[in-house]
Formats: sequence, structure tokens, C-alpha cells
Amino acid sequence: MFKKRIKTEVVPASEYTDYSDRFHGDEKYATLRHVAMAATIPSTVAVGTGLFMFNKFNGAHSSTITPVTAPVQQPILEPIVAQIPSAIPVNTFPQQTGIIADKSLEILATALDPVVQILVAISFPVASVIMVGACFWFMIGNSEKAWNAIMNAGLGYVLINLSPIILQILKQIGEAV
Repeated sequence: MFKKRIKTEVVPASEYTDYSDRFHGDEKYATLRHVAMAATIPSTVAVGTGLFMFNKFNGAHSSTITPVTAPVQQPILEPIVAQIPSAIPVNTFPQQTGIIADKSLEILATALDPVVQILVAISFPVASVIMVGACFWFMIGNSEKAWNAIMNAGLGYVLINLSPIILQILKQIGEAV
């Protein structure tokens, strides 16, 4: 009764795709002159670029002169012999260098240390603001939402402060593997 009923109206495609209101007079339609210019400009540029490239590279090859009396030397190809090991080692383990892995892990850890320190530093003020805001929910009478916000803020604060320890544990696990 109070809702205004929205009626769906079908609009023909020519009303929202026709941009003729932007142009005046004969500009609405493409003339033969416009079509001819649109076709000749890319063709002219392509032909000019082709001639330029042909002249550029054609001149480079013709200026190189090889004396006719110089002997042509061809490399002597030796037969390729496959080297097959006589014994296959069974109980050998590849030695891990770990240079790239250690360096990349060290770079990543040192790059993320300032970010983790900033998050730990701002976790207390953010958690305090959330807990104070939750106290307003108590005043309004929505104690369930208030306790939920206080518990989530407290848990988030504890987990953020434990994150450097968790990252150190993960780093040691990665080094052990």
C-alpha cells in the first residue's frame, strides 16, 4: 500500500545506442571522404614503415664485402660419445647447499620484521578502542554483542602479540626440514 510499484519499461536499442545528439548537421553520418581518409592513413603509415625497414636492413647487408680469395673455414665436427657411468651410486644423498633458501628466508624475515613490530605496537590501542566501544553496547542493552566484541578484541590482541613467537617457530620448522 505504501510501496511505490516500479514498472519495468522496455527501451528500444536505438534510444540508448544512438549518439546522434552529439553531432550537428552532416556530421551525423560518415561521408565517403571520412571513410577514404580512415582507410588511407593506416595504409600510408604501413607502406612508409615497410619502405623504411627495407632500406635500413637492405643497405646493411650490401655494404658488407667478403673477399673472394679468402678460404672458407668450416669447423671440424668430432663424433659425440655418450658417457655412461660404470656404477650407479645407490645410497648417496644429495648435499643441500641451502644458500638460496637461507638467504631468501632471511631476506623475507627481515623484510617482515618491521611490519610485525608495527602490528604488535598498534594492537593494544586498537583493542582498547574496541573494548570501550563494546561498553557502549552494554549501555544500550545489547550485552551479547558487547561480550562478543570484548572477547574478539582480547583474543585478537593475544594472537597478535604471540605472532612473533609463532613466526619464529615456523622459521625453525622450516630450517629443520
